[in-house]
Amino acid sequence: RVWLLSLHRHRVKAKNTNTRTMTLPPSLTASEAFVLGAISKMVATVATYPLQLAQVLLRLQSKDDADDFGNDQTCANEPNDGGNQPNKAAKSYSGMIDCLQQQFAQGGIRGLFQGMNAKLLSTVLTA
Repeated sequence: RVWLLSLHRHRVKAKNTNTRTMTLPPSLTASEAFVLGAISKMVATVATYPLQLAQVLLRLQSKDDADDFGNDQTCANEPNDGGNQPNKAAKSYSGMIDCLQQQFAQGGIRGLFQGMNAKLLSTVLTA
């Protein structure tokens, strides 16, 4: 978009000066394009990672709830421990904002960005 704006300015300038010479913006090399793409993806990942984390946590919670819905009865082959099964989802989130608030309350800023290193690496390498 920036080079289109630059091209438009050159055309307007050429019309105003009655000269028809027009220069195109310089093109990027492959390595420059990769670096700029990697930087922009890194910025986008850092900006959106807390929302992605909350989305994953909410999906895991809903999957655990769906798994627990049909499994109230124990199978004949499973030992019965008197109903003292471990709670799969220790946390319960009521929505995206509640999930973000609980993550922040538990770990601060680091809690919102836990696990981001792996996401950054995969994102930047696919730039």
